[in-house]
Amino acid sequence: MRNTFFAFTLLCSLPVLASEPSLIVCEPQNTNDQSATGIWPAPYLSKDKLCLDIRADSGDTCVSNGQSTNWFTEAVIVDIDGQPQGRDDTWFRVVHPIITDKTIEYKIEGSRDNKTWGLVSHVSINRLSGQAVDWLIGEHGGISYQCHLEGRKI
Repeated sequence: MRNTFFAFTLLCSLPVLASEPSLIVCEPQNTNDQSATGIWPAPYLSKDKLCLDIRADSGDTCVSNGQSTNWFTEAVIVDIDGQPQGRDDTWFRVVHPIITDKTIEYKIEGSRDNKTWGLVSHVSINRLSGQAVDWLIGEHGGISYQCHLEGRKI
């Protein structure tokens, strides 16, 4: 009877564990590449949504396949081509990402006035091989990463 109760409890908890967030951990394929700082903001999956690990003062940092989201973050440090541009309040958005069993692809755009938008990052992750490319603010060719999921272990 005790084993039956344990098995029932385990089976009931599996859907909860499966819905826990799964961090997408990406390491640079070329460990000598000094420009490979990591995919920013770090992506993770939660309840069939792509989420981004960034503080949001308003809005939502999670988005479903083909949908859109935007959020506001105060005091973002801006650096363009290695030149510091200071801190400023910034709106970010993800418009129509592709989230399938085979791929995750999305573009993050930023705006100072919530009207004029510019590309911040374009990320493509092959979920089958783990290979990813991040084109951060106009990089040519992008930076290659090897990614895997990390989440709660059973």
